[in-house]
Amino acid sequence: MVLVWHFIGEVFTPNLGITSRIVYGALILGRTGVDLFFVLSGFLIIGILIDRRQSPNLLQVFYIRRIARIIPPYILLIALFWTITSFARPGVYFNSSIPLAYYLTFTQNWWMSINNDWGPGASSVTWSVSIEEQFYMFFPFVVLLTPPRLLGRALISLAMASAAARAGFHYIYPALGFAPYVNTFLRIDALCIGGLVALAVRDPATMLYLRKRRTKILRIVFCLLAILPLFLCALNTSAEHTMYYWGHSYLALLYGMLLLLIIMNKGSSQTSILRLPVLKFFGSISYSAYLFHPMIIGTFFMMDGRTETLSSLRDAALLAGAFGSTVVFCWLLLRLVEGRLIRFGHRFRYGEQPDATILESLPSGAGRS
Repeated sequence: MVLVWHFIGEVFTPNLGITSRIVYGALILGRTGVDLFFVLSGFLIIGILIDRRQSPNLLQVFYIRRIARIIPPYILLIALFWTITSFARPGVYFNSSIPLAYYLTFTQNWWMSINNDWGPGASSVTWSVSIEEQFYMFFPFVVLLTPPRLLGRALISLAMASAAARAGFHYIYPALGFAPYVNTFLRIDALCIGGLVALAVRDPATMLYLRKRRTKILRIVFCLLAILPLFLCALNTSAEHTMYYWGHSYLALLYGMLLLLIIMNKGSSQTSILRLPVLKFFGSISYSAYLFHPMIIGTFFMMDGRTETLSSLRDAALLAGAFGSTVVFCWLLLRLVEGRLIRFGHRFRYGEQPDATILESLPSGAGRS
């Protein structure tokens, strides 16, 4: 979703009249892939923490595995970014407006919030990685220090507080449009909703209750999907008002309910499209593709002396070349670096295995992360 938005929708020429508006208006949904990413991350990470909360080495193994998975591609990105920045003429893609210290401490989203600016385009997507890292640092202690029977209420409270704070911030400071989008405290509602799904699928009584009401859940999902055209119209009309007052909350609920519905229908023909080899391939390179594609796009257009847009066959060729290069680079990175480090991280094992009854309700592979 994000790649389609960045390679086509966001850069599509506005000179084609109604065609431009239709393409842009439809593909803008791709930018909400980040909201889906946060829901999935909350589901997976909080699920791991719930399963392993009794392990005596929970924090040690959890952080080793997160470091092995997240840090190496990120450090490579930062190294390449600052190398190119050192030699290239400062521009929209490569510049030193955000000091290196922010990147190394995963606090660039705070710089963006304070300065109301994305910074250099080649590294702009790392705001979401910084939210993830801060989430990894904070939420293990939320899970460990909150009694299990109160964890669901805590996640609901945090989600509601984040959504309210985002809307309140935008109402009070409407000119500061970046903070509600990239600030950690104002974006954790989707992570919490993913965590609530993780709680639900690990409780046999809750899953039995939900399975008996599968039809009602399906109706809720259809109702949320029916709102999607209205959401897209509002997003194209007033993006900040839409997203900050109700859009992010709506998307978190939509993607959370879709995730729950998919889990309840795992292995069925209805979910077979999610098992297509092409999606599995892009899933395997998704993290590095998300990290590196803006830098690769920027490099292609910078070397051609052009600004990123899709208004000619030459632009289409540059974007196609950048897309192909992104896929090949990330596949090689997975084979040569990421895969090996992930296997290294899995040499460190949690002290206790999760109860088998917990895993009965999980989608295939969810308990092995």
